[in-house]
Amino acid sequence: MRIRKCARAVIINERNEILLQQFEFRDVVGNKVLWVTPGGGIEENETPAEALKRELYEELGIVVDLLGGPIFQLDVWIEGKQGSFISREIYYHVTIQSDTVLSIEHMTKNEKDTLKGLKWWSKDELQKIDNFAPREIFSFLLFTALRLQRVEGE
Repeated sequence: MRIRKCARAVIINERNEILLQQFEFRDVVGNKVLWVTPGGGIEENETPAEALKRELYEELGIVVDLLGGPIFQLDVWIEGKQGSFISREIYYHVTIQSDTVLSIEHMTKNEKDTLKGLKWWSKDELQKIDNFAPREIFSFLLFTALRLQRVEGE
């Protein structure tokens, strides 16, 4: 089974919303249109953190410091048109302000052609949409919201 290694960011703003991109995935069976976290493939001789920094600059035009290590890892089964594979996704937590200027200027032509949207989502909004992946991120968002409430209430 082929494994594609990816680095992805759970980007949270000051309102505890998550930033997602909507892409049409033309290389998967059914050309799915999904809301996903920013990130992408890890290139040869690149660490997951280096890959994520590169991807965030390419996809959003932002430069970030990753202060901590990965927060979780998921293996996602994908039915690709060239055969099924596992997307081994390593997630990092990134915090930015909701008014941060974002840019798709450095995206590849293919990424620009398949990008359908970019939006900040509340946890409640995410629970109501069907085309958000991977859904396992909800547990991280719930933990983050509870932690923020405790800090603010102290």
